[in-house]
Amino acid sequence: MNLGASLRIWRKWWILSTVLLLATLAGASAALVQWRTYQASSSVILLASPTDARANGGNPYLSFNPSLTLAADAVSREVTAPRTARTLAARGFHDSYTVALAPYTTNTTGSVLLATVTGSGKTAVEQMLQAVTGEISAQLLQLQLQSQQGVPAHNRIRTATLSYMPHATLSVSQTARRAATVAVIGLLLAFGLPIVADGLITRRPARHRDAPSREAAGPLPAR
Repeated sequence: MNLGASLRIWRKWWILSTVLLLATLAGASAALVQWRTYQASSSVILLASPTDARANGGNPYLSFNPSLTLAADAVSREVTAPRTARTLAARGFHDSYTVALAPYTTNTTGSVLLATVTGSGKTAVEQMLQAVTGEISAQLLQLQLQSQQGVPAHNRIRTATLSYMPHATLSVSQTARRAATVAVIGLLLAFGLPIVADGLITRRPARHRDAPSREAAGPLPAR
């Protein structure tokens, strides 16, 4: 079917097409309002223990080494593990979150973990970011205390918060993506249903016209 034929069908079924287009517009608008996605993030750096930093005058920012990167990776896995997610959910935090090494992390620039929380409620996202950020330090401490007889305080890796966004911001890209999905589905229905309906109605009379001619012809002769 060419574009000209489609246009004739849409003009013929203009009421149905208009109703579906209005429904698509309403659905996309509702998606923008109801499916808003908020996001908040923080970054936490793992620092060398006081014992390791002593070689650099006690400055932990001059004492980065590969072990900090390995520790950060282990902590990120613990924070995002299913059991930790269940613990957070039991405390009332149900939004999705990620904790991963920053892409610029190397053995010489430090071990930075980026925590990101995404959800539909602004306040809930802000509160969960605080919980997830605190969980990073808690999991790091737990890992060190679980090792054999426990790591003494002066030998423990520490954490410091590099950045923290106390206010969740609207994620325009994710919100627009959901609205666009609704709009695309609605447009497909608005332009496709009239063509399908017209095809069904057009075929039906043709079948009725063919039926009498077949009956008049009578049964086929036996061979």
